[in-house]
Amino acid sequence: MDDFEKAKAFICDKNNGLSATSRKLGIPRPTLKRYRSDPETMKNAAWERVHELAALYDKK
Repeated sequence: MDDFEKAKAFICDKNNGLSATSRKLGIPRPTLKRYRSDPETMKNAAWERVHELAALYDKK
């Protein structure tokens, strides 16, 4: 599983709160909401954001 797939799995999991994730990573909540509604938009995101979300997936 690559970082993009891990980030996609993390963001699509409704058990992961967007507000808490936003505070932890510094990614605006509306951006995370957009990623959740259309995960393919993460393909245009900065690599650092995808990597940070993938790291949270690994921790869970």
